[in-house]
Amino acid sequence: MQDPIKRETIRLAVGLAVVDCIAGLVFWLLHKMDYTVPLGLLLGTAVAVLNFFLLGLTVRKATNKTSGQKTTVQGSYALRMLMIGATVALGALLPCFHVIAVIVPIVAATPVILALQAIEKKKA
Repeated sequence: MQDPIKRETIRLAVGLAVVDCIAGLVFWLLHKMDYTVPLGLLLGTAVAVLNFFLLGLTVRKATNKTSGQKTTVQGSYALRMLMIGATVALGALLPCFHVIAVIVPIVAATPVILALQAIEKKKA
């Protein structure tokens, strides 16, 4: 797989899967585990990974344009934040999702990306 966007998106998905396992264990240890937790973690992870993927596509698109890069990036940012907000609202409103479980992978995406970068830098 040569496409860096796909490669990094897969790495993020794997990192978030680890976070999901840890979060699930925490819910279980706190005796708060039910079917809403894995569903919430799955929803949050899917949106966090999609957000990262769309960010990568936007940056690629903006760098290939000769003008209007700022508008492209700003528009993408607004839509992606709307998507995240709608996801959190969905997690809060629908009883089939645990809202904290929805939020955990979304919030954890940035630390996972930073950890993956640190690991990559240490390898080099």
